[in-house]
Amino acid sequence: MHHKYLLTALTALLAACATPGAKEEAKQENLVIGGYDASADAENLYQMPTPNELFQIVRSMSGDGQKQMMSPARYVDRYATTAKKALNFGVYATDLVYASTYKITSEVVRYYLSCKKLGDELGLSGSFTDQDFARLERNLVRGDSLDVISNGAYERAYRKMQDDRMGPTLSLVLAGGWIESMHLVTRQVLHVDAQDPLVQRVAEQKAGLDQLVDMMAQYKEDTAVARIREGLLKLRDTYDTFPVLRTEHQGTSPSGRPVLGEDVTVVITPEGFRKLAADLETLRDSIIQP
Repeated sequence: MHHKYLLTALTALLAACATPGAKEEAKQENLVIGGYDASADAENLYQMPTPNELFQIVRSMSGDGQKQMMSPARYVDRYATTAKKALNFGVYATDLVYASTYKITSEVVRYYLSCKKLGDELGLSGSFTDQDFARLERNLVRGDSLDVISNGAYERAYRKMQDDRMGPTLSLVLAGGWIESMHLVTRQVLHVDAQDPLVQRVAEQKAGLDQLVDMMAQYKEDTAVARIREGLLKLRDTYDTFPVLRTEHQGTSPSGRPVLGEDVTVVITPEGFRKLAADLETLRDSIIQP
């Protein structure tokens, strides 16, 4: 269940939700949580885990976003350690994408400024620029433009952390973003049904979680990384209890050739989902509390 995408922007464009006015910007490709370029070398393997596909499905099923589910932006001044700033940079960047996706315009500027503040303090100045902020304010009525601006800022931050070899910081940002994305999606599931597209999407995220845990293993001597990784491993243990269905792959490749192999489906039970969601919320609470 891995997806191969070029790293172009934070959540790229939500193509299904794009407006005609964004034709040029809509050329960018989407990223997904756990997506990576399989042709890249090991140093560039882990791409920014982004929630755009998840949010597309949530939006199509539930309509409006809910700003009360986002992490309170007022906490931004109260994160004192580098680890807390990195984790919540990932959280706030995901909330920024969520607000942009759902066109919650009252919150977009707030979360952009929160990301800029934490980014500057992490040494990522230049990622969230004053020019982009001015552009953001001019385009508050155009949700597609908000996506593009937010995407570009987050991508620049990712690239800088990668280029400057800020491994522990990058891994914490990725973890914060993944956890917040999962929080925003699982909170939309009111009745657990294994056939529900939202539940299936949550099941698919085990692949991204596996990659994230593997990446963080490189920096487990860092106390903050080790602590968050331990929480993620607990989530993976829950994933490992879910039944896995293997069926023979049906269909052909784009070239028309038969495809050999199996389709693997993770089936989440109601009890398993509730445990996963509860453990996820506990971990998230430990991150967002100042």
